[in-house]
Formats: sequence, structure tokens, C-alpha cells
Amino acid sequence: MDTNENLEISVLADDLTSAADGAAPFVDAGLHASLGRGQLPSRLTSVIAVDSGARSASRQDAVATVTHLTRQLAPRALLYKTVDSTLRGHVTAELEACFKASGRKTVVFSPAFPAAGRTTVGGIQYVDGVPVTESVYGRDPVHPARHSALAALIPDCIPHVILLDASTQSELDAQVAAVADAESVLWVGSPGMAMALAKRFAPRDAAPPLPPVIPGDPLVVIGSANPRSQQQADHLQRNTGVALLRAPLRRESNPAAVLQHLAREAAYTLSNPRFGALMATGGDTMAAILDLLNIREFEILQELAPGFPLGHAILPSGRTLLLAMKAGGFGRDDALEHALMRLSAFTSPLRKDHS
Repeated sequence: MDTNENLEISVLADDLTSAADGAAPFVDAGLHASLGRGQLPSRLTSVIAVDSGARSASRQDAVATVTHLTRQLAPRALLYKTVDSTLRGHVTAELEACFKASGRKTVVFSPAFPAAGRTTVGGIQYVDGVPVTESVYGRDPVHPARHSALAALIPDCIPHVILLDASTQSELDAQVAAVADAESVLWVGSPGMAMALAKRFAPRDAAPPLPPVIPGDPLVVIGSANPRSQQQADHLQRNTGVALLRAPLRRESNPAAVLQHLAREAAYTLSNPRFGALMATGGDTMAAILDLLNIREFEILQELAPGFPLGHAILPSGRTLLLAMKAGGFGRDDALEHALMRLSAFTSPLRKDHS
């Protein structure tokens, strides 16, 4: 298999942040990536990532969508199906649909993301040393994790499965590098798998593209109710003067209504040309905002940190907008602050007559 710009890579994800952070490690290695929401992007780059939206869909709709998109993406040499590192969503149903439509012979499954405290030991998925179903993700009110054992998620239709344990990224890198006949494999994992695949198939021989400098301030939107995400928001509020919108601190009985209210507030705020960048936690949060902004695709530029991709979109009005996103439940308390500092290198304040 080629290991250069001619290599064609497909990433199929069940939510927006997974699609973006599945592509970002390849961009850091010098490849170009574009992301489509529910469809292939119009610009066919070396790396194509697609957010199927399957995590928030019904099981039946998830299967139909994954089957349709896999058939479009499968002709590319490398096919990578993301799963959430906390095993939420229609994992088994999506694996079955993707495998049947892929034409691949083997599944290599590793949801470990050691940089975020998600490890796999003895076939059990852990979050910070706790089996995932016993963690806060097992109590998620919208997408709870129902299994900690990887084997319980594998559908019967897959005859050859390789389950990878990994407590460190270097362990995962070595195991991915040792898998033979890569084009016959359906690769399944989380950002740790994406990092390992990029190291194997896109060895760094070029710098990632420099993001454009976008005029305007950043808006930060915290949609995740995960306690870690709320701690990061508290830290950001104490230490910066950034414009910040956040969901209620307590869990509401109707999280969908809360999300839509937050998304509408964010979209209205972004209509002010004062803002040139959006940073959001939670794939559902960013997706809801992009729906209101009518953004169906964008370019992946780089990672602000592992699992924290940065993108570049063009609004229907012609304005450009930087998009930084991460899943809600990982990172230190200062993770958003550090990402914001990196993001500031790609934004510039507007002149007073535009504020």
C-alpha cells in the first residue's frame, strides 16, 4: 500500500467529533482532508471523512445510512470506521452494516485512546482505570455505554476479528504496524487508532497546511453535560475573557430541547461578524450549530491537541469560520484554555468599525 499523498483514505464516523479527529492525524502527517456531514464532501482529497450522524439516529436508520456511505467509501485503499472510545452508540449494528458493505475480510478493532485515559486490557475497555459501563459513560442519559467487553460488541457475521489491547499509544502503534494485508482490513477504533494508522500509512514527510488567519474573536460553546467538560468550562471562565455559552450545569429532563436552545443562541451570536471562530465540546453540540449555519462540509486543518481537531468552513454568506471541536469527557481542566491559546494564532481582532 502506498504511503504518500496518492494514498486514498476513508473515515466513516457516527458523529461529528469522531469524523474530525479520525482525519486529523493524517493531516498532521501532511495529507489533505475534507469532511462531509451525511454525505461525501464535494472536494475529494487524500482523506475523506464522513459523519453519518448514526449515533443519534434510530438503529434502523443507522444501519441504512452506514450501509449506503460504506459502499461509497469502500473503493478507497484504507477504510477506517470510527467508534466512540467509551463504546456508546449503535456499535454492533454499525459494525455489521459496515463490514457487509465494505468487501473487507477482517476487522481489526481497538477503541483504546490512551492519551485520553481510555485503555483496553484483557479485552475490557477502561476509562481512567474503571470499566466503561461502571464509569459516568454507563450513566449517560442519551448514549449510555452498555458493554465493557469488546467481544460482546462483535456481530456474528464477522468471521475474522483481531481485538487489540493497548495501555499506551506506542503499544497500539506497534500492533497496527504489524497487521498484514491492510487493504483487506476494516479498521475500527477511536482517535488512538487514527494516530496509529497515520504513523503507519502517512509517515510525516510534509508539514500540515497552515490555517488561514481569520478575522474575529472566538466563541466557545459547552454543550456536554459531562463533569469533566463542565470543569474545563469553569477553568476557562475564571482565566479568560472569551465569549462563552454553556448548557445548564444540572441535567435537564429534555436534553434535546436544551441542545436546540443552546445551538440557536450560538448561531445567533455567530451572525455577528465580530466572531471568526467557534470552539465547541460535544459532537451533537457542534452538529446542531452547523445545521443552523447550513454548513455541510469543511476542511480539516490540524489538531490543537490529540482528539481536538481544527477545521475551516465557508458560510453560505461567504464568510469563513474556524471550527475547533472535542468530545466532552476528556482532557485536563485547562484543556480548553490551551486549545484557545493555540487557536489565537489563527485569529485576528476585527477593526473597531466592524465590531
